[in-house]
Amino acid sequence: MWPNRRMAKGAGIILLILSTMAVLSLRVRYPAEPQPIYFAEGEENRVALTFESMWSGRNLDQILAILNDHSVRATFFITGTWLKKHPEAARSILAGGHEIGNHTMNHRILTTLNVDELVLEIREFNQLAMDTLEYRPRLLRPPAGIYNGVVLRKAREQGCRTVLWSVDSYDWISKSGADIKRRVEERVHQGAIIVFRIEATFLPAALPEILTMLQLQGYDPYPVSELLEDRMQF
Repeated sequence: MWPNRRMAKGAGIILLILSTMAVLSLRVRYPAEPQPIYFAEGEENRVALTFESMWSGRNLDQILAILNDHSVRATFFITGTWLKKHPEAARSILAGGHEIGNHTMNHRILTTLNVDELVLEIREFNQLAMDTLEYRPRLLRPPAGIYNGVVLRKAREQGCRTVLWSVDSYDWISKSGADIKRRVEERVHQGAIIVFRIEATFLPAALPEILTMLQLQGYDPYPVSELLEDRMQF
């Protein structure tokens, strides 16, 4: 009787091990569908500041100086078109301790492209960043925040997590720095990812007050990849 029980127990353990191995094998073959990241859930006091730029380098020097004065590091999503025109500015971003994210090569809406065109928009920017800056982006922000499942999968295949935002400053339509600060202050939350546009007219006036407000409220700004930390695995 006892040997039979031992045998049955042993067989059950072996079956459990084999089942676990089968599940892990399926996960390797068919990994879970990637998801976009809007914010970092569970972060108590940390937020991420992100800046986008498409064409001009206007305001960048001021923004970098303000961030440096407040000892804040951020994430800059730039396009390949921008990087070609402003390679030294991109180097200044990295020299300030900030990170650069992939905002595609030409700022084309990715969901309107066929798969080959979509992949090219992501891959060409990554290659340009490596050739120009010796830097490998790990984050993608699709233009206008528009994506679908194909965009998410192809971004992952190119080694990028798709990052959007949970707080929009609407700085590009704001009529004053106070408007920008008010929007951020009303919407900021734990683990928030905040989006700004480098070229926004009133952003340099608003940014020092926003950084002071965040710090007075107990928020520590980080680059996106540091905010996400263990969520960065693929």
